Amino acid sequence: MFYEPYQKKKRRGPRRRVGCGAWLLGALARLLAAALALVIVAAAVLYAAPPALFAVEPEGNDLALTDGLPAGMANVLLLGVDYLRDSAQRSDSMIIASVGYGKLRLTSVMRDAVLDIPSHGAGKLNAAYAYGGAALTMKTLNANLGLNLMRYATVDFVSLVRIVDAMGGVEVDITEAEMREINRNVWSARRIFRPLGYTATELKTFGERTRLNGLQALGYARIRKIDSDYTRTQRQRKLLNALVRRLRDNAWNPMMWVELARTLPDAVDTNMSLPELISLAEKALVAGDVGQQRLPVDGSFTDNGSSLKIHDMGANARAFREFVYGAESERR
Repeated sequence: MFYEPYQKKKRRGPRRRVGCGAWLLGALARLLAAALALVIVAAAVLYAAPPALFAVEPEGNDLALTDGLPAGMANVLLLGVDYLRDSAQRSDSMIIASVGYGKLRLTSVMRDAVLDIPSHGAGKLNAAYAYGGAALTMKTLNANLGLNLMRYATVDFVSLVRIVDAMGGVEVDITEAEMREINRNVWSARRIFRPLGYTATELKTFGERTRLNGLQALGYARIRKIDSDYTRTQRQRKLLNALVRRLRDNAWNPMMWVELARTLPDAVDTNMSLPELISLAEKALVAGDVGQQRLPVDGSFTDNGSSLKIHDMGANARAFREFVYGAESERR
């Protein structure tokens, strides 16, 4: 008989125990992965939410809403004012942002346009904010132009500077004349911003995609002397377009979103909920080219140098619907 030679068994060493630190790291990684998955799912759900899902008239407000408008777009009134906490001031700029799937439209409404302000008679549109804030401004636009504005976002000059700086600046095409006006406006605003810790920096370049910091972007939006208020509203739309482009180009930059999350709550006054803001922001970020227009449209008003007298309100209501809703508005 043959026997295999005896081999001495090796003694096993003590079992290695997984350290507490490694276990915690693994658990943390799983938790972060689950949280990220939840955020992605929530973002997808909010993007899929129809624009009209949140279109519920705020309680206690008669906004003179127009029935029957297509539900594929959400209209939000963007207001620019001197100071957020001053309710007696007139609004400096008014832009209607219309957001839908793959579509973003910006419509400036001239502040000197004379409209019928409910309970106050005929007056310049920017006076509606002084009389009754964002609610009366929306009601005035709804009643005169057949709109359905229910949501607004208000930003003051200081907030605009903070938002642009939180995004790392913004790029806008500017001329040499605009560069000079930007520097003049920045210098004139130094009394307000110096106590807040801002330093007035001279802009020394111009041309395509010129980078502006917050103060310079504000100076650009306020340019008026070198041309007209019509061009001024165009610059404001261009600035908004540039902000959207900046967000798109840096959508995966976590530091920018952290800075915006810190800045926006105190910088913007709005009646929109957080889910509504996220849903509309997502749609705006993935929309194509940003369409722009101005109301009142050419040929529908007369300009006496201090105010715009509109003699064809219907033409402006039709222009807005065609611009925002397109062929869909013709079926209504």
